[in-house]
Amino acid sequence: MSFEKIYIIGKGRVAKVCAKIATQFFSQQVFEITEQDTKELDRFFSQIKNALIISANNFYIFKKECVKNNQIINYHNSLLPKHRGLNAHIWSIFKNDKKSGITWHKVEESIDTGDILIQKEILLDENISGINLLRKQHELAIESFEEGLSNLISNQSIPQKCALNEVVLGGGGGS
Repeated sequence: MSFEKIYIIGKGRVAKVCAKIATQFFSQQVFEITEQDTKELDRFFSQIKNALIISANNFYIFKKECVKNNQIINYHNSLLPKHRGLNAHIWSIFKNDKKSGITWHKVEESIDTGDILIQKEILLDENISGINLLRKQHELAIESFEEGLSNLISNQSIPQKCALNEVVLGGGGGS
C-alpha cells in the first residue's frame, strides 16, 4: 500500500509526535495541516486523491468525496463503538465505565464508525479526572500509533459492529 502523499491534521502533541512516527514508518514526508477554517479545509481536501490522511486531535469532519478518494485514519479517545463524537473521555467517566481507552480507526462517512485498526484499554477507578484520563489516552494513542499503521498496511482491521467483549486487534494493555 503506497500513498502519493501523507497528511496529518490535528492539534497538540499527539499530532506532532504521530507525524514524526509516520515519517519514519513510511520513509516519506508527512505534511502537517494547520489550517482551521472549515471552508479552506473543504477546498483543500476536495482536491486530494490517493493520500493517507491521519486525523489526530482533529475536529474537522471529512466530506464524502475526500473519504471516497483517500485512506483516512482517526484517533478517537474511547473504545469504539462506545462514546462516538466529542468529549468521549468525559462520557466514560459520566457513565461510570469500568474501562476506557483509545481507538485508531478507518474513517467512513459517518462519525467514528469505521473499521478498527487498534484499541488499547485503560482501567478506570472512581478517582479518575477528565484531564488525567485524557493525558493517559493521548500517551496510549502515541504508543499504539505505529502498530495501528502496521495493521492498516497489512489490512488488519475489524468492523465496529463486533461486540466490545470480543477480541479486538491490539486490545488490552493500558496504563
